[in-house]
Amino acid sequence: MKNIIIYMLFFSFMSCKSQNTEKLTFDSIKYDLINFLVSKNELDNTRANKLKNGKDKFNLSGLFNNRKEGDLINGIYSFSVFSSHSRGYFIIVENNTFTILDISTRVGLDKAIKDVLDFSERSKYCVSISNEIITRLITVYYNKNKNPLAGFDLNCEKGVLNTDDLP
Repeated sequence: MKNIIIYMLFFSFMSCKSQNTEKLTFDSIKYDLINFLVSKNELDNTRANKLKNGKDKFNLSGLFNNRKEGDLINGIYSFSVFSSHSRGYFIIVENNTFTILDISTRVGLDKAIKDVLDFSERSKYCVSISNEIITRLITVYYNKNKNPLAGFDLNCEKGVLNTDDLP
């Protein structure tokens, strides 16, 4: 009887400490991303249910290769709702986990830039790839997220327009 209890404890301990071996896929994280968009008031519950049930198309794709199905490999992906005045967001997938980069605010953009730079260093990305990712974050923040109804950076209309007078 004592041996049975020891074996049961051993096996229950092993199952508690086992790692999740299920691979992340585009479909497996879709619900989490849709729930995030609902929390950001990008979606109402009716549209969210349509997206979750596959009645509407959800936009999640690789940043560089436009990959949209199968297993998620380590990298950065973009996602948004297909609508005219929606915000854009990004995720970092690393070691079968994902982190949402919430660039809806300037504070979120600052954190996202740090997270991307840290990820780029761990992934040994070259400068041009890291630069391209950071450029996309900044472009989406200023052209879509900061003023979603404008659809462009208002500083380009009313601010500094060229570099002629800059040092």
